[in-house]
Amino acid sequence: MKIALVSPIEETVPPVLYGGIEWVVYYLAKILAEKKHEVYLLTTKNSPKNGNYKIISIYNQSIRRIEPYKSNLKIRETAKFIAISNALKFLIKEKFDIIHNHASWRFLIFEKLFLPKKFITTLHGPMNIDYQNIVFLDNKDSYYVSISNNQRKDLSNINYIKTIYNGVDVNFFKFKEYDKQNHLLFFARFSPEKGIKEAIETIEMTKRKLVIAAKIDKADQIFFASLKERVENNSNIEFHGEIGLDQKVSYYQNARALFVPIMWEEPFGLMFTEAMATGTPVITFARGSVPEVIKDGETGFIVNPSDDDIRGDWFIKKTGIEGLCEAVERIYSMPEEQYRKMRKACREHVEKNFTVERMVDEYEKVYYEILNKH
Repeated sequence: MKIALVSPIEETVPPVLYGGIEWVVYYLAKILAEKKHEVYLLTTKNSPKNGNYKIISIYNQSIRRIEPYKSNLKIRETAKFIAISNALKFLIKEKFDIIHNHASWRFLIFEKLFLPKKFITTLHGPMNIDYQNIVFLDNKDSYYVSISNNQRKDLSNINYIKTIYNGVDVNFFKFKEYDKQNHLLFFARFSPEKGIKEAIETIEMTKRKLVIAAKIDKADQIFFASLKERVENNSNIEFHGEIGLDQKVSYYQNARALFVPIMWEEPFGLMFTEAMATGTPVITFARGSVPEVIKDGETGFIVNPSDDDIRGDWFIKKTGIEGLCEAVERIYSMPEEQYRKMRKACREHVEKNFTVERMVDEYEKVYYEILNKH
């Protein structure tokens, strides 16, 4: 097949620091090319080429960490549409079996230009944003892949062809046995929806150690300022900011548990599967994809958000912050052999369900299914 993959331009593909969508796109490009498909990756000019796919530059550079894009969201938005324009110029001239959109609603606006070419969109974000849903509903008969079943709940009446979970490179995220891991890790964006405030409150109550490795987006700087004093004045909290790829694995491996008590309907949560791949269990709220990704009591502990929001009958019976405190204490009070068993179960769970090879195989099947329909 001749396949075009359209990526966002916030980060390079693969990303240097924080990135979720970009890792999915990278492994699709790399492994599909290894399977002898002709793959064109539409991304930023500064993206390194790490496979047999072809890079088509649609913007000169990744934009999230440089000015003026970093501080001016309107300029950032303009850049995204310039990139889409450049992508369109290339795609309209070429013939592809599949055009795979990872740039969400902005690129989907132009789908009708490609008929009868085969167009598929992976939905990487939440489906409850009104202005975006106008575009999805205007193209409701297009082909959509959800990254969790829960993601579909807010927009159920579009043409979902399959749910495909994001994959992890288990060769890169290496497993580590129990080695006196004694701190919790918050690895996510420093934002309200990722639950950093709730994580801090839990640490203040339990007196356990928390390492925070978090990027701070422009939109979250005021929120960060509101919590900065609590972070800096708590001797149990270490703030390390955004970390690089090489550091990420070590941070996961050396944590007692990944502690990201999400406060939104997380579409997937790649950090959960990355942590489990290294053997590190997860503590979080039962929101979004969590019950699909984490095996309660086996690869971590799931907590109901509140007494008024019960999502399941979990090992931890308390809810909210009290439930998080109970889960944290349980992860520390486990006998060593039981904790070792949990770490191994984390790794096995990812190897069975969330590898990049499995992810790419599932997408390849969907491509052929779409081609067969036409």
